[in-house]
Amino acid sequence: MTAMGLRFRQDIQGLRALAVLLVALDHAAIGPFHGGFVGVDVFFVISGFLITSLLLTEADRERSVSLAGFYARRARRILPAATVVMLVTIVVGTVVLSAVEARSAIGDALWATFFVANLKFARDGTDYFNADASPSPLQHYWSLAVEEQFYVVWPLLVLGLCVLARRRAQADGARRTDRRAGSHRGPGHATEGAVPLLVTIILLSFGWSVLDSRLDTVGAYFSPFTRAWELGMGALVAVCVPLLRLQSRRVLVAASWIGLAGVLTAALLYDSTTLFPGYAAALPVLGTALLLAGGVRPVIGGPQGILSLPPLRLVGDWSYSFYLWHWPVLILAAAVWGPLGAWQGALLLLVALGLAGLTYRFVENPFRRARVISVRHARGVLLYPAVVVVTLPLLLAADRVVLAEVGGGGPAITVTDYGRSADAPAPTFSTDPVVALVEASVEAARNGVQIPADLSPSLLELDADRPSVGECEYFAINEDRPLCPRGDPEAERTLVLIGDSHARQWIPALDTLSQRYGYRAYFLVREGCPGADVTPWLANGTGPSTACAEFQDWAVEQVEELDPAVVLVGSEANQGGLADDDGELVTQTDEVAALFQQGMVRQIDRLQPLAERVVVIGDPPALEFNPGRCLSKRQASLEGCLSGEEPRSLTMIEALRQAARATGATYVETGQWFCSQGECPAVIGAYIARRDPTHVSVSYAAYLSDELEEEIGLGASPAAAD
Repeated sequence: MTAMGLRFRQDIQGLRALAVLLVALDHAAIGPFHGGFVGVDVFFVISGFLITSLLLTEADRERSVSLAGFYARRARRILPAATVVMLVTIVVGTVVLSAVEARSAIGDALWATFFVANLKFARDGTDYFNADASPSPLQHYWSLAVEEQFYVVWPLLVLGLCVLARRRAQADGARRTDRRAGSHRGPGHATEGAVPLLVTIILLSFGWSVLDSRLDTVGAYFSPFTRAWELGMGALVAVCVPLLRLQSRRVLVAASWIGLAGVLTAALLYDSTTLFPGYAAALPVLGTALLLAGGVRPVIGGPQGILSLPPLRLVGDWSYSFYLWHWPVLILAAAVWGPLGAWQGALLLLVALGLAGLTYRFVENPFRRARVISVRHARGVLLYPAVVVVTLPLLLAADRVVLAEVGGGGPAITVTDYGRSADAPAPTFSTDPVVALVEASVEAARNGVQIPADLSPSLLELDADRPSVGECEYFAINEDRPLCPRGDPEAERTLVLIGDSHARQWIPALDTLSQRYGYRAYFLVREGCPGADVTPWLANGTGPSTACAEFQDWAVEQVEELDPAVVLVGSEANQGGLADDDGELVTQTDEVAALFQQGMVRQIDRLQPLAERVVVIGDPPALEFNPGRCLSKRQASLEGCLSGEEPRSLTMIEALRQAARATGATYVETGQWFCSQGECPAVIGAYIARRDPTHVSVSYAAYLSDELEEEIGLGASPAAAD
């Protein structure tokens, strides 16, 4: 396709095949293409090129653009296959996924129906407490959402350029009245206007991509603003086709091979630690643009001949459906079989390819070619509301099926009701009521007691269960950090909590205690930023977190200004590793623990002169699996969800304990509130104690208020506390 006429390009079908194969092989962990995710960027550039070519060809022919016609063609092309795959995924997901995962997928489907899934995944991705969540089987629909958002805006801009071109032609007295003369003046003006517009979009979007990829890596990955330049590059190639056709064969061939090398190099060298999109996206995007530019006219010697081979063309024809099917097939199979090996992944990709062929034959082509919806644009456009009308009731029905399967039917566990048989000897429980309830909950799991009916929090609310910090969500703030006084705002004494999400998890208890005992409380917590004086390694693998180091210094400065009666510190060692004194990544457990302990000693030493007391709240042992997902599986049981203590977390807890001991700080042991003799029940009484393997649920943290007070003594006089 070109801006001034249509020509079917077989090499573009082959390029589509290359893109989807790179994505699929990466997702299935097959071969060396760990950066295969750049295949999505290849698709974006191709889409920008083809859509713009179609629009400019129509503008050339009609001197305008039919928005109804454009959206009708897009609806026939995209909606049928996307809807079929989505609904099949939801139906299968309600059978093979846990209730929590299935309901999450249903929510994702709702967002995908309105083509805003990318915004939803960006929001979820910035939520540290959902970091443990398994991938959604519809997560790949984010790229469809980005393209649809492009389709909403770009045709309007092209139409505007056509209108401006006609007005300029009228003002110049150059408007032609005989449309049969085939004049290109009007569209030519539109093309000229498109170039500066596209260059502006590309520069602004690429600049934002580079900046935002460092500030908010996950959000930038899904953002339409950081991806607009990729679609814009394809559009720019389409606009420049007349000029590109004038280039020599040698130039076009060289551009094509360089472009292919760029795409393959990115797929081979990039991996999950690459800061993306950012600067890194330039290699596959520019590579694709060069491949498209090099094929604007038939030439011999370029890679277009390889890309036009029949097998690649066939996969290219099926590429859209293959992209839709491959991800849910992999995710749903993993839910049944567990982690997939390479041979299993390869087999599943063949299954997905077969499903793609069937979808192409019986869904894509019939809707594209059906005269009943193609002869009139309005009928094609009506596919959008029709999909909504069909999809929403099915999603609602699936949601009801999932809700009916959630939870148990038993009473809450107590120290007197834990399923002991009449002839079994009674165990001896602790005199501490909280510890005794933990011990009874372990016994209940061993005795086959039913999961309690009224869990707190409910299973379906568990993923969103996080303590509120109001306007002081410091993870999203880089400048002008506010202070949000809590507890008793009129109190003379001040309490400060600093640390990461493992400090934040104690806010429900500290809120209660600060109000009860008269403290003005400040919670200076940032997810992923340890309370120790250490620098975490960014989760995307790009290096030490300078933003975290700045926040830690700021938090200590606030402690100095607030002059608190007590400072509480909560922390875990960063899961992605820590930076040593030379700025190198350290990931070995013993080395991380040593750095963590040294950093906590330094932090306590910094804080002790600034407060009357420093209290270190120890972490409970991490679980070996996600309790919410375990409890929401079909045929779930308390016994099946009884976890051991994750070994690495015990090493980090000991490092925290030794740091407090070395500095004389008060140390709060918390393990006995969650585990007994190395076993940790998912349900304690009627509480789901953890929102995920490492974080305490809001309701259970609030339940522990009195227990925490006995350890930290907020109600004691300063002299007694000392």
